Amino acid sequence: MILEPAAPQHDRKTTLPGLREALTLLPDAPPSLTFAEYAALSNFERGLYDEAREDFMRLTLRVPTPEQDLSAHILAKLIASNPRRKNSRRGLMISAPLFYGKTELALLLARSVEHEHARRSPEYADNGEVPVVWVEVTDHATGKALLSQIVRFLAPTVSLPTQITTEDLRRRTVELLQIHHTKLLVIDEAHNLGGSEPSSVIKALQNESSATVALVGISLGSGKAFGTGHGLQVTMRCDMVELRQVDIRTDQGLALWRRWVAIFDRNLPLCEHVPGTLTRNSPALHAAANGRLAVLAMIVERLVASILDDPDRNDELVTRERLFSVIDALRRTTPIRHTVKISDLVDAA
Repeated sequence: MILEPAAPQHDRKTTLPGLREALTLLPDAPPSLTFAEYAALSNFERGLYDEAREDFMRLTLRVPTPEQDLSAHILAKLIASNPRRKNSRRGLMISAPLFYGKTELALLLARSVEHEHARRSPEYADNGEVPVVWVEVTDHATGKALLSQIVRFLAPTVSLPTQITTEDLRRRTVELLQIHHTKLLVIDEAHNLGGSEPSSVIKALQNESSATVALVGISLGSGKAFGTGHGLQVTMRCDMVELRQVDIRTDQGLALWRRWVAIFDRNLPLCEHVPGTLTRNSPALHAAANGRLAVLAMIVERLVASILDDPDRNDELVTRERLFSVIDALRRTTPIRHTVKISDLVDAA
């Protein structure tokens, strides 16, 4: 058995190599083994196999969501129409509180844009085309700092004059976006922006560049950055997609949550895994995650990691005891609070 665990070379999405790695590093699930076959491997081979399984969980295993479909539809329309507008181009806002998977959704959208561009122009990378630019803003970031990040992403070796004006920097930014055929500009942690200057910069980018701006952040529609004043002008130019908790009191919400849990259950890369325990405990998982997909994904990832980290295990079955151990640790190691008890869980039938 030959395995090549993922070996990321660039840990920052805010560089072109790092972003392209994040968009393309999607390892397949390793081949299934019985536990006896796994135990017969050498220590080195078991280590590689475990790394490959954890890489699959961290990087590849995802579930489809209504927000993905909605965002992808909106973004495709905007990317097609914005280059034909003269100004006031529209953007996309992805907004939610903490632990709702905003950045993950933005990555999925960025990946779709990159892949579609690659399909149309297979030599795009060699031609210097950069269909997606990704920046992350820090607390109290200025519009000038935002423009500098975009320039560094597209031209990391360029030295900017210390006293460059915001107007000159904006002009250079727009030129670079045009030269590199950028279609999507993702501004993550956008809630850290605020005031008239950053808002004016974003509006200028929408007016002067055909790239579609996607703002990703916490409670953008009602926060300080874009909920009032100058920021509200940016909000009015964007389509808003808000990520919400799943309410299993509705038939639609219950079906969606069960589908998510079942997808994770079917695809756990564990030796001799038989789906069932996760699916049967979907109500308890909803209570533990408070209806949040990002927390559900974290629980499942931690469940697999906890099993693989046990050197004395004799099997890799998902039991209610193993599941509760992870759910209970959630209370002690994260800000997440829930009241799920082991008596709330059941084993697979």
